[in-house]
Amino acid sequence: MKKTLFTALALTFAGSISLGSIKTYTFSYKTPKNQPLQIKMNAKSYEEAYKAAAKDCFQKLTHGKYPGEEKGLDIIDICANPKS
Repeated sequence: MKKTLFTALALTFAGSISLGSIKTYTFSYKTPKNQPLQIKMNAKSYEEAYKAAAKDCFQKLTHGKYPGEEKGLDIIDICANPKS
């Protein structure tokens, strides 16, 4: 009985810690053609959302294809520096 109660309490406590509060973060970018690009990410922290948004930005601007070194570096610069 004690072991079952302890296990239930431990699982409840662990679940409340791991859930955390998910927030929505919005990142705005200017594409190489000066068009606005806005990406919204749901994450537990700004850093987590920032990393995911940067990857999504790069994917959207390259359409999943190798853009070449110079253009790729420009896109990395855009995606690493959101405007807001």
